[in-house]
Amino acid sequence: MADVKVKEKLISDFKNSCRSGGFKVTPQRTIIYEELISSEDHPNVELLYNRVKKRLPDISFDTVYRTLMTFNELNLASVVAGLSATKRYDFRTEKHYHFICVRCGAIHDILDVPFKFDTPVSIKEKYNPSNIRIIFEGICTKCRLK
Repeated sequence: MADVKVKEKLISDFKNSCRSGGFKVTPQRTIIYEELISSEDHPNVELLYNRVKKRLPDISFDTVYRTLMTFNELNLASVVAGLSATKRYDFRTEKHYHFICVRCGAIHDILDVPFKFDTPVSIKEKYNPSNIRIIFEGICTKCRLK
């Protein structure tokens, strides 16, 4: 979870990104974003919907889903790929990595770890990749201690 000053900066950046992307800053979008940046568990749409519904009882699942897709387009959130077919979302858009526990499914951010991967020339020439995601999988400390 982000501290108060970081949250204020994230909300300010969120509003600017919405406006510059041609999207209105609505109460629904703002609350969805606030819930996303308050979470540490990289929630899927259903988890986030249930959290937002506590603050906005009339919001629909589809609104939360479409809003998260918009956040992804605006680079306000990113999709974390992993073992499950369910998309999970991360408010951190700066370069970082993830560790996914193969037992409990928890996703942990790996920040400030110097790790460089240079795309091989053969892949660049053949596929023209636009993004590289590195995910570490294994058993988290919590599951190892059980």
